[in-house]
Amino acid sequence: MKKRNLTRRKFITQAGVALSGASAVALFTPNLALSKAINKQRHNEGAGKMKWSMYTYTITGNKIPKAELDIVEMCRKTRELGIDGLDIIGTGYNKTWKEMKEIADSFDIRFVCYSGGVSALESPDASVRKKGMEAFRQRLEIAQTLGTPRIMMNQGGLSLEPDQNRKYLIESLKEALPIAKAEGVEVTIETHNSPRAPFKTSADFTEALAIVPDLRVTYDCGNNFINGEDPVQGYINNQDHITHMHFKDFFEKGGTCSPGLGVIDFEQLIEAMKLAGYSGYINLEMGGKQPSGWEVYETSMKLLGPMIA
Repeated sequence: MKKRNLTRRKFITQAGVALSGASAVALFTPNLALSKAINKQRHNEGAGKMKWSMYTYTITGNKIPKAELDIVEMCRKTRELGIDGLDIIGTGYNKTWKEMKEIADSFDIRFVCYSGGVSALESPDASVRKKGMEAFRQRLEIAQTLGTPRIMMNQGGLSLEPDQNRKYLIESLKEALPIAKAEGVEVTIETHNSPRAPFKTSADFTEALAIVPDLRVTYDCGNNFINGEDPVQGYINNQDHITHMHFKDFFEKGGTCSPGLGVIDFEQLIEAMKLAGYSGYINLEMGGKQPSGWEVYETSMKLLGPMIA
């Protein structure tokens, strides 16, 4: 694969992207990041095997309303691609959660994550956060019905600034994480690219993990990049807490593309993941109307599959 040394500064200049509150500092060099990973994690080299998981966001996105998604056909196509993991996002499907579990089971597909945010948990109002806890418990019930070991809260941020949203979300997590742990469900949050997102870079997670150590990270390399952090360095910084992955990519002139076709250096990132012993699932993510989610998976699996083998 072609090596890409595009800095975030150059990417923003070429793409004409305006990012609210983002740092203008150029990225670390991947070689420096990898040298740190090698020094720290060499004993884990070769541990575990990564696997693709089907992400319903990529399949639906702006293309197919969830209520019109054919769950049986989705599972059939997922299996044809050789994928046995499914990450389902949000609500509004045309089947009950129990029915979806039964359909997935019939194709020998397991749910690896249930993704859905609870924005009320970021509120400065304690009474609103209390209602958010009720919604959080509902997310846990869905996870248990689906038989998934984790939920991912894709927190986009409320009306406050990121630091404030993170502060109140951490307060909520102090209560939420013990509940989830007692139910045997892992709670992850992804790095997000919305302007007010509470978690935008690895440093935000480092801050939270010092207070709520049971929190886990869903690492979105594209969001870390667009938020001003080298994707490889960001992974290394949080590697001990990352249990799920989103691969996302961007064209040099802006806009998302199938992972492997853009500016993210997946060769270096995957090498860092191997050195850290990552053996979990990886979603391939791309929104928008074109290409179809199935084309995204076929393209990216062909490009990146040999690297994760």
